Amino acid sequence: MVKKFFTFFIFLFLLYSACYIDMPHSGLLDPENSFGKSTVKIKCYDRSHNPLPGVLVTINDTITKVSDDFGYVSFLNILKGDLKIRLSKDGYSTLYIDTILFSGIPLNLVEYLNFIPKVESSYVYSSVRKTFDVFDSLRFDVNFVVKVLEKDSIEDISEAFIYFDFGRYELMKVYDDGFIKCSLNFNKTNSPLNLYDLIGEKGNIFIKDSYQESLKVKDLSLIRFVEYIPTIISPSEGEEFFYPYSFKFKSEKPYYSSYLNLSIIDVNGVTIFSDSFSIMDTMFVYNGSLKEGEYRFVVRVYDLFGNFSENSVTFFSK
Repeated sequence: MVKKFFTFFIFLFLLYSACYIDMPHSGLLDPENSFGKSTVKIKCYDRSHNPLPGVLVTINDTITKVSDDFGYVSFLNILKGDLKIRLSKDGYSTLYIDTILFSGIPLNLVEYLNFIPKVESSYVYSSVRKTFDVFDSLRFDVNFVVKVLEKDSIEDISEAFIYFDFGRYELMKVYDDGFIKCSLNFNKTNSPLNLYDLIGEKGNIFIKDSYQESLKVKDLSLIRFVEYIPTIISPSEGEEFFYPYSFKFKSEKPYYSSYLNLSIIDVNGVTIFSDSFSIMDTMFVYNGSLKEGEYRFVVRVYDLFGNFSENSVTFFSK
């Protein structure tokens, strides 16, 4: 009798234990159960493989922790079963993970969050440059530009287009002072319209990254051309120039004119000097030293909308 009772007691204990430990759970923490739990560890990175601090990591909408300076976060004594994990951080796409936690087996995850691109600035400007070719002519350009903050990489931008009523054009992408500049240049050789007919034409920019995050800029349009070309009095084209370098120029004040920009550029395209001046200035003395060689003096007249006209001469420092 005692043996039968003992056997029956053992059977009930094993049955109870099996049901209690292996029964599926929808909760996270069960203070009454020391079994069926494990650890969840997550390392958070951006898509450039840099640790990402400040990520809010939430498990089953119940427990939330924040990743440390190394992008690391851990949860102890999480009950086994289905887990829904959410990773979120301002400026990044929210990441959702569905997984299963097994009893006594730590879950280690490495996750990468995608930065959502943002428009820093967008603008359209025209330029009119005097060129020194056999025709001594003018070059006209129209540029549509949007600067994008994209912390992942330039390759992360999968699409960049501008749409007009007359067609769609892909934007060229380059790094520019911490941003990605997406731009389109129209000149007389590639423009589908006469350049003056671009005035008032609205362009809509669409940019998308590899995670399907997108941004739009609507109704970019050109306002005008600055047709007045500034005059450079000294030095003349090809002149030998001596220290102190005294540059003379003049610019009538055209409608909407704003300021002058003066630059000295060496033969390798390196800017030695560049600064803004009043539209009324007519002379500039450069007291810096210039090595012997070829340079270019550039005068630009900007209007209030960022459009400019430009004249330049080559001189030789002696």
